[in-house]
Amino acid sequence: MAEKVEKMVDTTVAKADSFKVQTADVLEETARKLREADLSVKGDEVKAMLNDAEARISMLKADVEKKVEPVETFIEDHPFTSVLIAIGVGFVIGSLVTSMRPRD
Repeated sequence: MAEKVEKMVDTTVAKADSFKVQTADVLEETARKLREADLSVKGDEVKAMLNDAEARISMLKADVEKKVEPVETFIEDHPFTSVLIAIGVGFVIGSLVTSMRPRD
């Protein structure tokens, strides 16, 4: 069961990272279009560029939410196990942070 949870968490984190990268790409592309637009570009054209970026980000967000749902379902179905996993992850992160601090 722990392997299944670990795989689910890894997959969700990877998908979230992919969402972050895709969102940044959309924003960078929109910023590039705005930089390249000359001063004669009308407000409607700028609004269209921004609306396009917003629509693409909304689609990415909906896709991520759909992919995160299995993790939420697992947490709802196994709350005790989920809490134990969260405690374990917190302990590991805390240990790593503590071991990386410079000693006096």
